[in-house]
Amino acid sequence: MYLKAVEINGFKSFGDKVYIDFNRGITSIVGPNGSGKSNILDAVLWVLGEQSYKNIRAKESQDVIFSGGKEKKPATKAEVSLIIDNADRYLDLDNDTVKITRRIHISGENEYLINDTKSRLKEIGTLFLDTGIGKTAYSVIGQGKVERIINSSPKEIKSIIEEAAGIKKLQANRIEAQKNLANIEINLDKVEFILNETRENKNKIEKQAELAQKYIDLRDEKSSLAKGIYITELEQKEKSLSENEDIKEKYQTECFELQEKLNKTLERLNTIDLEKEEVKKEKLLIDSRNKELRNIISEKEKEKAVTSERLDNVKKEKLVKEEYILHLDNKIEKKLEEVTESKNKKDEISKNIVEMATANKEFENKIFNLENIKTEKSDLIENRTKKVRDLELEKQLASNEIENNEKKLKSSQDEVENFKQELEEANKKLLTNNQEKDLVHSQLEARKEELTKTEERNEFLVNQLSEISKTINKLSQDIREFEYQEKTSSGKLEALVRMDENNEGFFKGVKEVLNSDINGIDGVLISLISFDEKFEKAVEAAIPGNLQDIIVEDKEVAKKCIAFLNENKLGRASFLALDTIKPNRREFKASINGVLGLAADLITADKKYQKVIDFIFGGLLIVENIDIATDILNKNLFSGNIVTLTGELVSSRGRITGGENQKSTINQIFERKKEIKILEEKVTDLKSKITEGSKKREDLSIRLENYENEIDKIDTLEDSIRKSIDLLKKDFESLSEKSEKISKDIRSISFNIEDAEKYKTSYQDRINSSFSTIEETEKHIASLKKDIETDENLLKQTISEIDSLNKQFSDTRILFLNNQSTIEQLEKNIHSKEIEAIELKEEKEKNSEFVTELSHNIEELETLEEELQSQIEEHTKIYNSENRDIETLNEREQNLSNEERELSKDKSKLETDSLHANDRFEKIVEVIEKIKVDILNINEKLNELVETTAQVIEVEKLKSSKERLRSLENKINNFGDVNLLAINEFKELKERYDYLARERDDVVKSRKQVMDLIQEIDERIHEDFHTTYQNINENFNKMCDETIRNTEGRLNIINPEDFENCGIEIFVKFKNKKKQPLSLLSGGEKSMVAIAFIMAIFMYKPSPFTFLDEIEAALDEKNTKNLLGKLRDFTDKSQFILITHNKETMKESDSIFGVTMNKEIGISKIVSPDKITKILSENKENN
Repeated sequence: MYLKAVEINGFKSFGDKVYIDFNRGITSIVGPNGSGKSNILDAVLWVLGEQSYKNIRAKESQDVIFSGGKEKKPATKAEVSLIIDNADRYLDLDNDTVKITRRIHISGENEYLINDTKSRLKEIGTLFLDTGIGKTAYSVIGQGKVERIINSSPKEIKSIIEEAAGIKKLQANRIEAQKNLANIEINLDKVEFILNETRENKNKIEKQAELAQKYIDLRDEKSSLAKGIYITELEQKEKSLSENEDIKEKYQTECFELQEKLNKTLERLNTIDLEKEEVKKEKLLIDSRNKELRNIISEKEKEKAVTSERLDNVKKEKLVKEEYILHLDNKIEKKLEEVTESKNKKDEISKNIVEMATANKEFENKIFNLENIKTEKSDLIENRTKKVRDLELEKQLASNEIENNEKKLKSSQDEVENFKQELEEANKKLLTNNQEKDLVHSQLEARKEELTKTEERNEFLVNQLSEISKTINKLSQDIREFEYQEKTSSGKLEALVRMDENNEGFFKGVKEVLNSDINGIDGVLISLISFDEKFEKAVEAAIPGNLQDIIVEDKEVAKKCIAFLNENKLGRASFLALDTIKPNRREFKASINGVLGLAADLITADKKYQKVIDFIFGGLLIVENIDIATDILNKNLFSGNIVTLTGELVSSRGRITGGENQKSTINQIFERKKEIKILEEKVTDLKSKITEGSKKREDLSIRLENYENEIDKIDTLEDSIRKSIDLLKKDFESLSEKSEKISKDIRSISFNIEDAEKYKTSYQDRINSSFSTIEETEKHIASLKKDIETDENLLKQTISEIDSLNKQFSDTRILFLNNQSTIEQLEKNIHSKEIEAIELKEEKEKNSEFVTELSHNIEELETLEEELQSQIEEHTKIYNSENRDIETLNEREQNLSNEERELSKDKSKLETDSLHANDRFEKIVEVIEKIKVDILNINEKLNELVETTAQVIEVEKLKSSKERLRSLENKINNFGDVNLLAINEFKELKERYDYLARERDDVVKSRKQVMDLIQEIDERIHEDFHTTYQNINENFNKMCDETIRNTEGRLNIINPEDFENCGIEIFVKFKNKKKQPLSLLSGGEKSMVAIAFIMAIFMYKPSPFTFLDEIEAALDEKNTKNLLGKLRDFTDKSQFILITHNKETMKESDSIFGVTMNKEIGISKIVSPDKITKILSENKENN
């Protein structure tokens, strides 16, 4: 493989399209400085994927596009192509010629092409992996890059060795395998999660499926057994009905005969009743008169008794009041005597107390004034004595303070002098050290700022890579989950739709009609109407038998359907013919809370079926609860049926039906329709999420690739900056520590001086203050003692005066106070007794008036008593005469009663016999009606079981069969909610579980294969790297000896135990020189070492073509010839393209072409060798 040509159009100074042919061997590109020679090398680097525009001597992407010149418009894009001969299939493409192209538009958009087919940067990088060709490989060495190899970090040197070892592709494969492994781990976790979830669902559904199958088996057995029992019972009921009709006729004749006899007896009893009624009327008339007389006599006797009693009471009360008046006279007289006595005693005491009051007042005033003087003097003496003690203590403390502060003052003066000397020396040291530190710090900050910008960008890119990778992984995981959910939901939806389309769940007859080809069938009622979910129970409870009615165009279609069912014996069905049904709509006008409305208004359907809606639902009112329903019924507010939201049904005649059914067929159809709607919405949402997620993942993958490319170019720059920063940091830290230590010492000394000066001033102030305090205190103490002595004398004099006064007036004061108290008490007693005497007189007058009134009452009562006795005697005579007439009427009434009693006995016997006969007749009628109802119910049940095959039940086994039926019903009822769809769901989940288990096993197997591949790649990488390293190490030593005469060269692995993080250092020892760092070599020496290193790589693995830009610039003629000789040795394996100014290089070249530039328009052009010689000569003359 070799480079046949480079095509450049609009790149940098190549404003016009140029096509540069290259031959095998050594090709030199020559031309004046600034002509654009190096732009050819930049173009090659750029097309190979260089993303750092700094590395191709540009600031930004637009700088690589020709910017225009005099009369030359700027280019709108830049394009470079490498045309490579691939006849030996060195590159993994089945083409003899390979064209690699990169194009950039003015907008900044990049395009990559392989053989004019759009590609990606990553694909170009992969194509050249392990070839030694690439943006960072050793095959393209630009200006200054020779020396940069010497200054490269150990990791960068290692990367060059890896390129030569051909393990870049292995490393890329390893990274890809690790990504695959991570994805496999995610997939495995996902599959395990889904598998576990499916297992749990399968186990749950398995139990439900088993339960559903048991339920179906029991239900079928129950239906078959029930039908057999109904048939046997029907035969028995029909036989019993015939027998009971005969008995009914016999009982009816007997009832008629007994009724005739009873009627005759009742007629005679009625006659007796009339005669007895007349006797009773006469007796009542006499009795009424007698009763009135008895009442009058009784009233008069009661009135007389009351009058006598009142007369006795009044007499007794008069006597009591007269005695009480005498008692009051005695009490009044006694009270008046006590008042006179108290007044006399009060007058006597009052005379004495006036004389004593004046003397007592003078005594009290004197004592009060003296006590106040005594208290004031005592308090004043005590306060002054306490203050003297405090001042004596204060004086002693001040003396002690003077002595202590004089000692401290002397010590502080000595300390200040010592600290000032130390401070002067420390300031000199700090100034010198800070000057050195500032210089290092400015250098360090500049490098840090450069590194920070690089790290921030790198960190941003790494974070972006991480976030984008996580987002891509999460999106992939979500998409897989959505795809799985969409697949599962779609499968379930299809199954439910198939069931719905196949009319599963309807009665057999209904299902067969719907699946027939008869024209004019619109559908089942339940499928043609819609309503709010909350009305579901109400609708099911109100019209359970109508929901599977089939709506047809007319009655003729209904007849065809019935004929179809009869001919094929396919069961029964009900039909609603649109031309025959009569709407039966009732109105509800009342406004009541809890009434939701007529069912016909709450259910929606096509206008075509409005007659059907009114017919079925027009007489049905929906309310919230049973209380509202019964209230409406009791008030006769609605003439139709009423149903509640919870399914209680109240008929128009008052029948209430309620309770909870097991899931019915209708309920299952409702549930299926709701589930279909939910699944349709879910599937649509999932498909939208899958499309949106896939688009996001594709966009993020493109961003990820761009960020990966940018990170590569940042890593190299960071290593170089960090080395410089580490050295500056060490110097700065050392100087900082020294400055800090000196500053700390200075601060400490300054603080000490400041504190010592403060202490000096403080101690002197304290001494002066203490002397002043002692002097003032002594003066104050003397003054206080003098005042205390004067106050004590005055206090003694005051106490003496108080004692003398107390002795003189003690007895007089006590007598005065006692007399004063006695007078107050006497005044109260006098007032109280005068009031009591007045009250007693008033009470006497009231009682005297009352006695006079009682005397008058006695006279009136005695007159009334005599009148009442006369009236009683007159009424008693009349009463005795009326009683004799009543005795005659009683005798006649007795005779009628005896006859009536005999007839009543006959009547009772006849009524009893008739009643028994009627009971027997009514009972037989009820039995017959019950049998008819039973027959009707049995026929209805048999109609429901028309599709069921009946068991044959013998009469003698009927009881045991019913027990078995009850047992089956109990078992079915104990099942609770049964998921009849669980059987099919279990089958689907079982298949899915088996599929996922196989998929899990495949993923585990894939993980093992990938892990084995990674291990194999690692072993291969280690083996190839160490083989390459050993060969290049030997070659490097050999090349150093040959190219730099007797120089030793060696490569050394740093940190070999950690292959991923290890590096390689270059060591060289020149003849007759000590071993020294590469950084101290001269420019020529560095170039020769770098060339020796490159040649060592070429000896092991030559690159198919190599670009070298002024590689010999720092070499003398001898070393240049030596270099060209070595290059010549490799021309059979590699193609060399050199950009040079060196004549020796030009002489040794197999081909040569030149580059020149039109300065006016700034465009580089390719020229022939002859023209190049002429241009060089002209430049030499001009210079």
